[in-house]
Amino acid sequence: MFKLEPDGFAAIAPLFDDLSLRHGSVRAVLRDPSLGDIWVDDLGSPRQALLRGPEGLYLAGDPRRDLGGLAGEIEDFEYVYPDDPWLPVIGEVLPNRFMIAHDRVRLAMTAGRARAFAVPGGFELVAGSQPMDVSIAHAGEVVSRCSVDMVVDGYAEFGVWTDPAYRGRGLAKAAAAASLRCAGEQGVTAFGWHCHASNTRSRKVATALGFEVTDRYQAFSARVPAENDGDLDIAYCRELAATFETGAAEIAWLEFHAAVAWVLAGEPGKAAIAVERLVQRGWWGKTEWLEQHWALERLKADPRFQSAVRAHRAAR
Repeated sequence: MFKLEPDGFAAIAPLFDDLSLRHGSVRAVLRDPSLGDIWVDDLGSPRQALLRGPEGLYLAGDPRRDLGGLAGEIEDFEYVYPDDPWLPVIGEVLPNRFMIAHDRVRLAMTAGRARAFAVPGGFELVAGSQPMDVSIAHAGEVVSRCSVDMVVDGYAEFGVWTDPAYRGRGLAKAAAAASLRCAGEQGVTAFGWHCHASNTRSRKVATALGFEVTDRYQAFSARVPAENDGDLDIAYCRELAATFETGAAEIAWLEFHAAVAWVLAGEPGKAAIAVERLVQRGWWGKTEWLEQHWALERLKADPRFQSAVRAHRAAR
């Protein structure tokens, strides 16, 4: 594979036509090469291309050609979004056998259709660091926020987060509604919203705001395809934990995702042991990733987890 110079992005854009319709991140990189890079199989007559953008890696082009170069270019930790024609051969392209399919959905809405939601009493709407980002605070602490993932050509994609202790109060809808309003005032006319198909909370917020599901697709990674407790069946979480533990014999950082899966399977003890192994093997990640992960937070009172976190911080 060969890295494409920015002046060649316009010529390669047709290979990404379908992915551009689905993913704003692809549009953004094609418009502004500083946001990512593109690799092709042939600089003179490219038929296959990889685009690395802010949200992951996107695979486009002709899947019938030689796949060897692609397999060597994709890193084992990447989040891979293949164009649909690649799905039958994706196993030949992915860099490790522990990457699994993530079922995902895209929701969309045009400006002017977003429903308004008031901020509940006792909470305060706060402007974010970016023009379209909005947070909601309680007693001076941010408990919910809506962030714009990217903006390009009058189109923006949004993501929302709420502290688990404050869910069920309509905060996510209020924050997102305010963010959508700000975006509309700044000329955005079309909105997108992506999430795991299993993330019923995110989908409920989006549909309450007026978004509609326009696309279902698959991405691939060696991570747990969940964003909240209860997104996945417990039996499936156990299966994922066992898969990632097996994979950790070859790829040490898979212990992190084994720990996440064990937490979601209701096995915090096994999760803490996985974190211990991860740290003992010299994991290169940030200590904050252990402390702040939404699932691993449940381990904070476990002495083994606490000890592993201290050991990892000391090793940094």
